[in-house]
Amino acid sequence: MNDENIHIGALLKQFFGYWKIYVPIGIICLIVAICFLMVTPKKYGFTARMQLIGDNQGMMSELKMLKGSGLNALLGGSASGINVEDEVIVLMSRTNMTKAILQTGYQVETRQQRGLKNVLLYGKDNPITLLFPEQFLDTISESIKIKMTLSDGVLQSAKIQSELFETVKMQELALPCRLQLPVGTIMVASNAGISISGKQTLDIQITPLQKMYEDLYKNLAAGAEENISDIILLEFDNENKQRGCDFLNELMAVFNQYSRDVKVKEADLNARFVKVRLDTITTELAYLEHQIEVYQKYNNIPEPALYAKAAMTGKMELESLILETEARVKMMDYVVEYMQKTENEHASIPSFEGIGEKSIAMYNQLVLDRERLLLASEKGNPALILADKQLAEQRKMLLETIAATRNSVKASLEELNKKNQVFNSQLNELPTQEREYIEMKRQQKIKETIYLFLMQKLQEKSLVNSPDEQVGRVVDAAYCSAKPVFPKKLIVLAIAFVTTCILSLIAIYMKVFVFTKR
Repeated sequence: MNDENIHIGALLKQFFGYWKIYVPIGIICLIVAICFLMVTPKKYGFTARMQLIGDNQGMMSELKMLKGSGLNALLGGSASGINVEDEVIVLMSRTNMTKAILQTGYQVETRQQRGLKNVLLYGKDNPITLLFPEQFLDTISESIKIKMTLSDGVLQSAKIQSELFETVKMQELALPCRLQLPVGTIMVASNAGISISGKQTLDIQITPLQKMYEDLYKNLAAGAEENISDIILLEFDNENKQRGCDFLNELMAVFNQYSRDVKVKEADLNARFVKVRLDTITTELAYLEHQIEVYQKYNNIPEPALYAKAAMTGKMELESLILETEARVKMMDYVVEYMQKTENEHASIPSFEGIGEKSIAMYNQLVLDRERLLLASEKGNPALILADKQLAEQRKMLLETIAATRNSVKASLEELNKKNQVFNSQLNELPTQEREYIEMKRQQKIKETIYLFLMQKLQEKSLVNSPDEQVGRVVDAAYCSAKPVFPKKLIVLAIAFVTTCILSLIAIYMKVFVFTKR
C-alpha cells in the first residue's frame, strides 16, 4: 500500500513539475471560454400552456345541452372526447405555423453589432420594417442576406446577397424605398415611433417560409403536459424575449381561430341542409293550412275542439307517439337523400338519435382526418387514397344502417297504427267530411312537428359563434425563463477545464515519451 502511495505521489510531483505546459494551456482555454460567453448571444427558454376545451365547457354550456336532447343535434351530433395528439398535430401543422410566422415576421432576422455580440433586433428595438409582396416567401428557395447602412432616415448603402441571383448593391435611398430584386421587390420603411439617428449598420436575413417552418417544427416541443392531461405544453428557445413570447401567443391564437373556422364551416354545411328542408316543409305546411281553411269553409266543419270529445282516453298520447315516429322516418329519408348527392360525397353527415350515432361520428371523424391530410399532402398520396377508401366503406355501412333502422321504425309505426285503428273505430260514425278534416289536421301536426324541430336546429347554429367556442383556453400565456438556457457559464467553464486536462496530458505525453526519446 505504501509503495502505491509513493508511486502516486511521485507521479503527481512529476505532473506538477510540468506546470509550464498546463498553466498556459489552461489560461488559453479560459480566455477562449470567456470570449465565447461574451460573443455568443444568449438564448432564453419560452413556455406556454393551453387547455383543450370540450363541448360541455364554456359559458354557453347550458345552451349546448340542447344538442343532446330530443332527436339529437343535427348540427354536430353528440359530443366526443378530445384527442390531445390530434390537436397537437393540428397546432403544429404547416397551415397554422406558417400563418403565425407571417403574422409575427418571424422569417426576418435583423441583427446589429453591439459590442462583441451580434444582437437580434425585434419590435421597438428594430428601426426598420420590411414589406414583401404576396407569396414572396413561398417563391424563394434560398435565404436572402442584406447588409445595409442607415443614417438619419436615409439608406446610405445596401448589399444584397443570395444564391438565387448575383449580388445587388444600392446607395443613397430615402426611406421608405424599394429594393428591386430579380425575385421580387422588397419595401424598406422606418419603424413607426423609432427615429434613426446617427449611423447604423444592420445585417438582415430573410429565410424562405418552408425552411423557417421546418426549423421551427424541429425546435418547438408541443405535447400533453401529463399522460392523461388535456393541457398542451409548448416550449422552445429564442434570443429575443419579446419575439419568442409573441410567436407562441400568436401560434395559440391562430390555432384557436383555425379550429373555430372548421366548426363554423361544418355548422354552415349542416345549416344549409336544414334550410333546404325547412323551405320544403314551410311550403308544404302553408299549402296544407290553406287546404284545411278552404275545406273547413266549404263543408261548414265546426271547431276541432268539438271532435276531441269523441276520442277515447289515451288517443292523444298515441297520436303524439305516431307523429314523432313518422317525423323520424321523414328525417331518415332526408339524410339518405343528402348522402346520395354527389356533391356531399366528402362532407360531414348530419346525425340524429336512433340511426347509429357512433357510426356517423366515426364517419365524420374520417372526413375531418381526410381534410387534415389534404392540408399536409397532395392528391395521389397513399394515405389520402386509403382515407377515401375508408370513407366509401363507412358510407356504405351507414346507408345499410339507416335502411335497417328505417325498416325497424316503420315496423314500429305499423304496430302503432294498428293500435290507433281501435281508437279510430269510434270515429267511424262521424261524417266522411269530418274524418277527412281530421286526417288533414293530423298531417298538419306532422308537418308542424318537423318544422319546429328544424327551426330549433337552425337556431342552435348560433351557438357555434358564441364567444367561448374555441378549442383551447390559454392557461399560461408565453413567458420567458429568468436565466438564459444557452450558453450556460458552468457548462462552458467545465468544457474549458476538461479541454485543458486533455490537451495538457497530450502535451506532457508528447514531451515525455516522444520528444525525450529523440
